[in-house]
Amino acid sequence: MTGSTGARLAVAVWALTRVALLLCVTKVITLPGPDVTSDVSVIYHGWSEVLKTGTYPQSDVTWQYPPLAALAVLSPALLPFLDYASAFFVLAFVCDLLVLGLLLYAGRGDGRWPAGAWVWVAGVPLLGTTAYARYDVMVTAVAVAALLAGLRHPRVLGAL
Repeated sequence: MTGSTGARLAVAVWALTRVALLLCVTKVITLPGPDVTSDVSVIYHGWSEVLKTGTYPQSDVTWQYPPLAALAVLSPALLPFLDYASAFFVLAFVCDLLVLGLLLYAGRGDGRWPAGAWVWVAGVPLLGTTAYARYDVMVTAVAVAALLAGLRHPRVLGAL
């Protein structure tokens, strides 16, 4: 399989698995087991309301994150036409796509195979709905961008 064929197949498999993931987090398809998506609509949404006032959720013992985590919790406000949970899931999807694009970009070239992209394509669905019901995919997008930028631009790596 050539690099371009591997990349196209990776994108196709990514699209299929991520549509399934979106159908699960939006409860179009319900899987057995615990529902972790309520963390987004209850906990994260509640934190975002507190953060909008200009303070951190100081009385909430579950807030144990670095200050910049507030950006991910507040990010659904970028899509005001969607409810909080839907906007969060869409942004997680977009960050997931960004990571795929970065890994495919890193794996391009003669004699290269997009192995990193394939690990991402296969690994994220194994997490189930947790992958989109936590802000980790957003942080991962920044980390992947930092690592790839660090190859040529160490200052960008440090900033990210």
